Amino acid sequence: MTATLKKLVLAVVVAGAATSCSREVGFKPVPIAFATHPSVLRGAWSGNTTADQVLKLQLTATYDTTRQYQVSGTGSLGSGALTVAGTVTGGSIHSYLKAQTSPIPEGATLSLQRPGMADLKLTCFAYGSDDIPLPWAWQCFFPNTSTSFKLTKEAP
Repeated sequence: MTATLKKLVLAVVVAGAATSCSREVGFKPVPIAFATHPSVLRGAWSGNTTADQVLKLQLTATYDTTRQYQVSGTGSLGSGALTVAGTVTGGSIHSYLKAQTSPIPEGATLSLQRPGMADLKLTCFAYGSDDIPLPWAWQCFFPNTSTSFKLTKEAP
């Protein structure tokens, strides 16, 4: 085999392997009740941040696309008021279903807007299980911090 042919064969093998690893192929989202599932960022949530400040959020979730939903609301960080806006994404393996169900979210990016101060970007990842009695929560962190904190749903 010539060197050019060897490179071509190698490129075809690598491309084939890369495309066969697609997470989209054959994936069937597990539907959840979007209106009531405990992982959906809706209602009252709170957590103690890495700076020992209490973060309290009151959120509304709105369906957007098959890949994400939007979150908006208000809240407080310590004694300061916040306006919240952001996106929860299902990632490459989840598709949101517009009907009454949605797959479990993977990540959220929220902008915490504070009057007279720079906005804070909050990044969170959902964890929990419907199979075992483990409450759903979000592991969150602010940029430029090495530690995270847990954001949990408050009792109604």
